[in-house]
Amino acid sequence: DELDAKQPMLFDVDSGERTVIDDSLFPDAYSMSDLEWWDDGRAFTFEYNQRGHQVFRVIEVDADTGAARPLIDEEPGTFFDYSGSKFRHDVGDGEEIIWMSERDGWNHLYLYDGRTGEVKHQITEGEWVVRGVDHVDEENQQIYFHASGRREGRDPYFVHYYRINFEGTGLTALTDAHGTHEVTYSPDREYYVDTWSRVDQPP
Repeated sequence: DELDAKQPMLFDVDSGERTVIDDSLFPDAYSMSDLEWWDDGRAFTFEYNQRGHQVFRVIEVDADTGAARPLIDEEPGTFFDYSGSKFRHDVGDGEEIIWMSERDGWNHLYLYDGRTGEVKHQITEGEWVVRGVDHVDEENQQIYFHASGRREGRDPYFVHYYRINFEGTGLTALTDAHGTHEVTYSPDREYYVDTWSRVDQPP
């Protein structure tokens, strides 16, 4: 059946001139996110999930020309886990982008140059998986996250909490006990409460 399709357009409010955005980067959308403008008005972005879930892009559209380009382009050979393993955080009005990806076979964090769309470096790496990001501290250039499988000799499903610098340095474990953890932070992140348990160990 024919399907209705969203088509982003750019309007000049003063002149009323309309620019239709070339849809070659987002031809068969399963979903497209709302448009988000950079604070300086240079461009807007949206996220495109292709029908079939094997292509996912963060697309930027130039405010002056209406030209679209991919800031982030995920085309895995199997399936992009858009519902459980997607994370994006724009730093400094898009100067950098923190992005979660399974591209090396393990779910990890990457730092992108938001101006060029190039990967600056991989933030976390190894044969373990990032489960989720809890907080991004832009001022101190640090990421708080939880992960599984990093502790050798431990159940790989147990969840532990960590902190790491944007540069991929200073990885710090915030939990240690042999179990799966759930951490609640104080508003200033100076303190946290850690609740942990196992099947044979109550919380």
